Amino acid sequence: MAADHLQYCVELVREGDRDRYLTLLFAPEAARGHLAALAAFNLELARTRDQVSESLLGLIRLQWWREAVEEIRGGGRVREHQVAQALAAATRAHGLDTARMLAMVEARESELESTEPPSAAVFLDRADATAGNLLHLSLQVLGLDAGSADLSAAATRIGRAYAASGLARSVLPDARRRQVRLPREALERAGVALDPLFELKPQPQLAAALRQVSADAERNLAEARRIRLPKAARPLILTGRIAALHLERLRLAAYDPFDPAALAGHPMDAWRLLWSNLAGRF
Repeated sequence: MAADHLQYCVELVREGDRDRYLTLLFAPEAARGHLAALAAFNLELARTRDQVSESLLGLIRLQWWREAVEEIRGGGRVREHQVAQALAAATRAHGLDTARMLAMVEARESELESTEPPSAAVFLDRADATAGNLLHLSLQVLGLDAGSADLSAAATRIGRAYAASGLARSVLPDARRRQVRLPREALERAGVALDPLFELKPQPQLAAALRQVSADAERNLAEARRIRLPKAARPLILTGRIAALHLERLRLAAYDPFDPAALAGHPMDAWRLLWSNLAGRF
């Protein structure tokens, strides 16, 4: 039964999170199911905004996940849900830090409750709590010391870069929901007007804001590249490579979110990740 739950998570990630699914392809077979459980948990939280018609319903859904994590932390009976059961199995097997899971829930609650662009500080806090914590937990599954100074710093830097590249690419879907998750300071410096954005009208100021956000992400990747990572730290290496690919496509599209090239994946992505996996670099 546990194996069925883990396979369910693999399929869920394959269908709903292309980036994390690509990283799973290079994971050690023994760890793949537990890494998929973490990625599926992250996906369940991230897509809450898309599956509810109002924020209150989303908060109820996230509270359900908070309670599921608390059950896992308590070590007793866990509710009958494929992802919750798989997450419990991964936690038991690797002693995963449930505080990081709860922080992931709290960050998604913060997004739902906010109607204004976040400050730069809140933007980074959310990145650390979501993409950063997912990377820290993934390192734990692989038996690596996620608390070591180098690995922790790399997970934070790469998590911030990945989150920023993803939010930059999501600016139009967010605008359709009349939401902006980019840092308020970047929007103000560029002079972005929110009403035209919510009406999906192009404005050059938006490209300027995305260029600023992307430049910060590039700096985080550059900092992470200075850290010598073991090849076993595949979640860091591969996520860093994916973030770099997203940033490259934004740059080639002149940071225009209306350009389909800014969002497109590429059939060669898996081969690029294969090189990074073999070289241990991104």
